This record gives sequence, C-alpha cells and structure tokens, in this order.
Amino acid sequence: MMRSHAWALVCVLAAASTAAAQPEAASSFRESHQDKPDEVLSWSASLGMVYASGNTNSWTMNAGTQFRIVRNRSAFSLDWTFAYGRADLTPNDDTTGYVDTVRNSNARARYDFYLTRNDALFAAVAHRWDTFAGLDARIQAQAGYLRNFIQAEKHRLWAEAGYDFTYDNYVPTQDPDTAALAECDPEMGASEDIAQRPSNCILEGQNVHAARVYLGYDNKLNDFVNFTAGVEALFNLQQGDDIRVNIDAAIVSTLSDLFKLELKFKLLFDNVPVPDKGKYDSLLTANLVFAWEQETEEEEAAQ
Repeated sequence: MMRSHAWALVCVLAAASTAAAQPEAASSFRESHQDKPDEVLSWSASLGMVYASGNTNSWTMNAGTQFRIVRNRSAFSLDWTFAYGRADLTPNDDTTGYVDTVRNSNARARYDFYLTRNDALFAAVAHRWDTFAGLDARIQAQAGYLRNFIQAEKHRLWAEAGYDFTYDNYVPTQDPDTAALAECDPEMGASEDIAQRPSNCILEGQNVHAARVYLGYDNKLNDFVNFTAGVEALFNLQQGDDIRVNIDAAIVSTLSDLFKLELKFKLLFDNVPVPDKGKYDSLLTANLVFAWEQETEEEEAAQ
C-alpha cells in the first residue's frame, strides 16, 4: 500500500513539473529570440484572368508567386509577377487580328541580415521586362538599411534607405543614320540626357546611379482582411530631374486556410521615361491566391 501511494505521488509531481516546464520553455524561447525576427517559412502562388468579347475581343492573364524564409538573423525573399494580354480591336474586320496589349514581368530577390529585431541591412536584385514602356530589360541592384518603426501584432510600419544601380536595355528602335550620329552618340557631343536627343537616337540603354528611399505599411485589419502598401522613390545622382516613384498597394481577403482573394494595384512613374513613352504605367489585378505558411517555433513552444 505504501509503495502504491509513493508511486502515485511521483506521478503527480512529474505531471506538475511537466506542466510548469511548458510556459518556462516558451518564456525561455521568447527571451532568446527577443532581439531577432520571428521565424517564417511561407509560399504563395496567384492566378487571374479577364476575357471580353463583342465589339472588342480581348483577354489578359496575370500570375505571380512569393516565397519568404526567415531563420535566426537571416531572411530571404523572392517575388515575381507576370501579365500578358492580347486584343482584337476590330473584330468585324477580317483583315485584322489579335495584337499584344499587355506584356510585362517583374521579379525581385532579396536578402536581409537583422542586426536587431528592428534593424537590418539588405541587398536585392530586380528584373523588369516591359516592352510597351520601351524596356527590353531593366536590371537593378540595391543595398541599404531597414528600420522598423512599429512592429506590433496587427500592423507594421518601416522605412528603408540606400543605393540603387539601374541598367536599362531599351527595346530596339530605328537606328540613326550616319549624319545624325553626332546628335545621338554622347561620345560625339550629344546630350547626356537621353530625353534631349531625337526619338530615333535610342542606342542600347543607360546606367543610372540613384539614392533610394522606401516607406512600407502592413495592417491586419481583422482575422480575414490584410492591407499592405509601399512607396519607393529613386533619385538619379547624376541628373536631378530624373526621379522614379513606384507605388504598390494590396488588399487580401482570406477564404480558407489555403486560399485567398487578392486585389493589387501598382503605379510606376518615371519623370524621364524612355523617349516617346509616357511617364506613367499602372496595373490593377484581381487574383485567386494559394498560400501556405509554416507555424513558427515560438507558436509551437507556447503550445
């Protein structure tokens, strides 16, 4: 009898110690990670399409994917969006057919190293293909500093500052004739400002060194709706009036654990665009998103 009572007492003490150890383990985990970003492993893929028929036959398809992983003090992310569309503007005219009306791709890879939970150094590379904006390829390399001003459970406000190098490879246009080369080639006396050259003087492209600033905001409005927005400004260090501003905004509504609806808007402004092109480009898309995210270690430790 005494032996059975002793065994019962041991079981009770063991259970009590295990129960006490769980919050202690969670607390210990939080203390050891309080100066590091939360661990994340997530991936999403989106797809959307618009089709119209009648007086105008057209279709547009857009797709994209996002990947992000955060481990210890390192974070890596990869983003890509693509849009392509065709239209037959005169469907009753048999001599005409479908032509491209939308054709662009934006890709970006980035690495962050967190000095503290709210401070990080980053490096990124980006590629843009947008033939209707005159860009056969825009390649960017960026580096800088990130600071989180607000990082709460429901919302985050942060800013970035740094350097941007951009190489633009233009869509081929009419080659200048020999007599006009002096007006087209900077080495022969042409203006360094491509906007001041004749429209047929686009040779290969240009290099731009710029200062970069960015302001971002993320707000989980409730358990089902999330709003994000960001504004990026690039200031050419060699040509004062050459300023680029990029604006992104998105609202995401959760349908289930794996599927979401996304409404996204992008505005691109270039004060000194490719000659004969407009200063503004915009894209509004609606997508069905498949999203997956791994549970963080902190959540697992707290359970």
